[in-house]
Amino acid sequence: MAISAAASIGDDAGWLLAISCARHAAGIADATEVGDAAARVTDWPAALGIARDQRLDALLARALAQCNAPDRTLSVARDAIATSTARTLGQQRLLARVIGAFDAAGVPALPYKGPVLSMQLYGDPALRSSVDLDVVVPLSAYDVAREVLLSLGMPPRSGHSARQERTLFRWLGQASFGTGREDFVELHWRFAPLQFPFALTPEQALARASRVRLANQEMSAMATDDLAVTLAMHATRHLFERLEWLAGVTRLLLAHASDADALAEHARRLRGRRMLLVAAGVAARVLGAPLGAKWDGVLAADREAQRLAATMSDELRRCWAGGPQLGGAALQRRYAELLDTRADRVRSVVRASLLPTEREWEAIALPDALTPLYHVVRPLRLLAMYARRAMSHSVA
Repeated sequence: MAISAAASIGDDAGWLLAISCARHAAGIADATEVGDAAARVTDWPAALGIARDQRLDALLARALAQCNAPDRTLSVARDAIATSTARTLGQQRLLARVIGAFDAAGVPALPYKGPVLSMQLYGDPALRSSVDLDVVVPLSAYDVAREVLLSLGMPPRSGHSARQERTLFRWLGQASFGTGREDFVELHWRFAPLQFPFALTPEQALARASRVRLANQEMSAMATDDLAVTLAMHATRHLFERLEWLAGVTRLLLAHASDADALAEHARRLRGRRMLLVAAGVAARVLGAPLGAKWDGVLAADREAQRLAATMSDELRRCWAGGPQLGGAALQRRYAELLDTRADRVRSVVRASLLPTEREWEAIALPDALTPLYHVVRPLRLLAMYARRAMSHSVA
């Protein structure tokens, strides 16, 4: 058991079970640890709710089966997870349909996360639970990919036009398509919002990808070093709010234990070294990951990464105990701390100030032809917001 994590949440058996399951998913604990944690659970609906929220439900069911848990325990877990498993199988079929249509239209596409990542990490496309399907395409292919999704009966979820998406979602680098609450597609043309200067392009990732087969459809899968750095960036910028994200990153870090220096250098070239090292530090503190001497040496050389890893681990445990997540100005400061260079931090602030987002569209619904004016609306809206705050503080 990860002692530091367990100590911070006391006797909450549901969280202890989730941590044990994440350790097992990461490859650093066997299924008996999950079974021992399960034996302490008295409130199974709450424990399964935690596992579902942390995207560990299917992994929990597998671990309980492997450790020969009592039939009653297995029955509770299986009943709760049946719906999740059915949804995952549906996602595999939808992903195969989308990738097949992209192939037919000549759109180079890279599934990101979802069932393909589940295959890469755990050898089974059904073990990762997710709400949506993420597919990355080069920006030059975005318009064609968008038309393909429309032809498959998947309209923009927010009702935006293509021009509005290019302007208002430029910040995010993605737009969502589909009609349901789940099983929709997020079409990416970048791996991270512009606030994070992550340098891996879809073209580079596709050039280095391997090929896998899922639901009778061949598709691309990210190279493992690209995947490790990208997942570390994703988990870190989301403050490790899902334990499965941390488990997946940990699994890849351990796979690169013998070439930690090379992976850290790869992350530096992709402008995500600080986030990779913070993820490694959090994995060691929260999951008790035995990263090995080479990772220890890389971490020891970056004191700021060590400090951030300790701070974010403590914040994560406080969230488990019911505390709030970072938000507002504190979150923006944290994002700046996670970037590799001062120049990246300055660019991040400038982009946050000038680039329009969906919030501008929600505030002022301009006609499609006037979409470029949102570049003016953005700074004006921010100025008005901060002026209101300043006035409220002065009155108080």
